[in-house]
Amino acid sequence: MRILVISDLPQFVTGGAEMQAANLIEAWMDAGHQVTCFGRRMGRDPVFVGKHEVPVRRIRVVQRFGRALRGISYLFSLTMLLLRYRGRHDVIYTRFLGEAALTASLLKSLHLLDVKLVSTPANTGGTGSDTQFIAGLPCKHCFVRLLDTQCDAINLIAPAMVKELRNVGFTGRNFTHIPNGVSIRETPPSTSLRPHYFLAVGRVVRQKGYDTLIEAMSMIRDQLRPGLVRIAGDGPERFLLQAQAEAAGVDHLIEWLGELSHDAVLHELEKARVFLLPSRYEGMSNAGLEAMERGLAILTSRCGGLDTYIQSDMGWTVEPENARGLANTMCQSLATPTPTLAAMGERNRAFTLQHFGLPQVAARYLALFESLRATRNGGNRT
Repeated sequence: MRILVISDLPQFVTGGAEMQAANLIEAWMDAGHQVTCFGRRMGRDPVFVGKHEVPVRRIRVVQRFGRALRGISYLFSLTMLLLRYRGRHDVIYTRFLGEAALTASLLKSLHLLDVKLVSTPANTGGTGSDTQFIAGLPCKHCFVRLLDTQCDAINLIAPAMVKELRNVGFTGRNFTHIPNGVSIRETPPSTSLRPHYFLAVGRVVRQKGYDTLIEAMSMIRDQLRPGLVRIAGDGPERFLLQAQAEAAGVDHLIEWLGELSHDAVLHELEKARVFLLPSRYEGMSNAGLEAMERGLAILTSRCGGLDTYIQSDMGWTVEPENARGLANTMCQSLATPTPTLAAMGERNRAFTLQHFGLPQVAARYLALFESLRATRNGGNRT
């Protein structure tokens, strides 16, 4: 099968959606399929994903002079690429239900493109969600109808996305439900042997809720020890958050690890006992999935993704932006016996192997692609 992926890759953009796209590309190519990738931040040369060389093409965007010109230049550049390579792909897969999906949908509606189109929204809720992007467009109902009719499948990685998309006008006729996947590695050491307690991984931005975490820690600071919370990642809010922590008297309780390589993140996960995800919103947190695969208990906000799977024997869930609830739950976690924490981590790893293993997830996508190619009619798919 010939698959066109429209997404940036981790070599150019460090983000969960880009990492997930790269993981799927590698798995699809491992299975013998051809993959090409278009992205706005690509270079000219092919890139390696795992052991595979992936042909890439750059979507050229005018960055200056405002959002309107950026959008128009993106539409024009991607249109030229899609028309130039028309007929060379069986399926187009877009990561984000945004400009790429809209461009391909428009060309399909004009009968300039005859190819199956599958799009995966990457976020739910908040300022970064795909639904908010669509809701902010002029004539949004026209764009919703365009996507609803021309996308052969809209794959929802988080259950909360169903309601959000229906609320902006999607019918749900083409919704599918394939989660993000994670690589399965050798069994990690038991959390009972690990030196660190809480670990959070992610860009240091408002979405991740680190300000709520700092407020929660200030409420229970007398019960916490130095370096109890480690945060891997960097971003525009780091210095602001460090100032907040200092003002709250909890700066000594947090170790800011900065931007780490993927291997270094995995190493940190293998040294921690509980994974913290206090986000305001998420799609399906890749870092959270990797934490589960590495055998950590999970403490997450109800951010529309991973929290829907966490049962009481796997970890804890709290409301987003609820500092008091987060503080109480952190205390509950700290009071949990070490063997119980280890058992939570073991359940999380077993659950991940059963539901989120990358080979199974990639195979489910391939089965979806094949089913779309085999029929000219839409329909509900699961």
